[in-house]
Amino acid sequence: MSNTPEQIIKALRLTDDAIVDGQGAFRRAPSCRIVTDTRSLQAGDVFLALRGERFNGHDFLEIAHERGAIAAIVDTPAEADIAQLIVADTRLALGLLARHHRLGWKGRLAAITGNSGKTTVRALCEAILSRSAPTHATRGNLNNDIGVPLTLLQLDDRCRQAVIEAGANHTGEIAWTASLACPDVVLINNVTDAHIGEFGSAGHIAQAKAELLTGLSPEGVAVLNRNDRFYPVWSSLASRHEILDFGVDVPARVQALDMVSDEGFYHFTLTIDGAALGQVALPLMGRHNVMNALGAAAVAHAMGCEPVHILAGLNGAEGVARRMVMVEGIRNTTLIDDSYNANPGAMRASLDTLVQRPGPRWCFLGAMGELGDYSARAHEALGQYAHDLDIDRVITIGEPARAISTAAGARGRHFEDWNAMIDFARHALPSDASVLIKGSLSAGMDRLVNALRSESSGDDS
Repeated sequence: MSNTPEQIIKALRLTDDAIVDGQGAFRRAPSCRIVTDTRSLQAGDVFLALRGERFNGHDFLEIAHERGAIAAIVDTPAEADIAQLIVADTRLALGLLARHHRLGWKGRLAAITGNSGKTTVRALCEAILSRSAPTHATRGNLNNDIGVPLTLLQLDDRCRQAVIEAGANHTGEIAWTASLACPDVVLINNVTDAHIGEFGSAGHIAQAKAELLTGLSPEGVAVLNRNDRFYPVWSSLASRHEILDFGVDVPARVQALDMVSDEGFYHFTLTIDGAALGQVALPLMGRHNVMNALGAAAVAHAMGCEPVHILAGLNGAEGVARRMVMVEGIRNTTLIDDSYNANPGAMRASLDTLVQRPGPRWCFLGAMGELGDYSARAHEALGQYAHDLDIDRVITIGEPARAISTAAGARGRHFEDWNAMIDFARHALPSDASVLIKGSLSAGMDRLVNALRSESSGDDS
């Protein structure tokens, strides 16, 4: 959605001496998009020059001008032909523009955070909400202090609802994005120790996730995971708001009753405030995805969605690429592609799902990243967990993951060479096996998925 020059000036609180527009092209424009990548520029856009560790948008002002930008938002005036709007910090300016844009949008917005499942819950919410009205949602991994503002700037009058993800790798990041998004509904999904090396403790992670509550409107609803150990903290902080909690085997407002697993796929009765909405046969694998489904149902309910749409959205849910997706493998094996990312809690949840699948059960695990000083003991504990679950083979790749296969005992085997591991898997993997493939994004475990696909399964990753 475009903004008028007057709206941009108002959002950034620009004075006349902060606007260098010798030819008047910027002020004469009827409306303009805010763009941060010159490769996406169109004639009439405004280029916002961000700075990063490995790039500086201010180096591309001439390119922006050549591609038709009518102005650039900069933090340092430059010798360039393009009109310039001078601010103290372009990253903060992006946030202010997004906040101004969001406050001018008339729809309702839900924001989701948590260590695990954000993208799955967001996709489930979108699947439910879009059945009742056009819905805007986060695309890709645009969930940080750059991605959230860019997502908010895409809100337009065609959509009456929005659901966004809010992630963080440091304290204060979600507080900032929450102040921009001004959500009507907030979901805190869980703490599973992702990024613990950067935050220092699970408690600090829980504190960072709670920052999303600071942006909640006075009449807003806090959707909280009653099964999470930090629920008492979050519910205390949200005590001035309506709390819609969800969980399994706990006295929550949103529950899954009469749960039955069919090789890792769950059937249950969805209830809200004691009333049964109906039956759900969740197409997503794993008990953890039941929790994700309950969180999405709670968000949709808080957004005013009808029960019929909630049930249809959950029963018709589609998996998200590289997140617990079943792929046909060589020799009639079933690959469980969970290669997008990993943390201690998510790894355990995936192993819990693997043991519900037909045997033999193998797992190929890459390292978990961003664990800092916790890395060695987290990997060792995971190997012991796999051993206790009686997983038949525990294969690892990369030095940090060695502790997993070592702790798994005789069932474990470690590789440092990719070609050697792929060759071993192709020759040793038994027919009809259930095979979990998981690791942090940096581990690149999708390479193994592609190597073990059957020829008939194609490549839809």
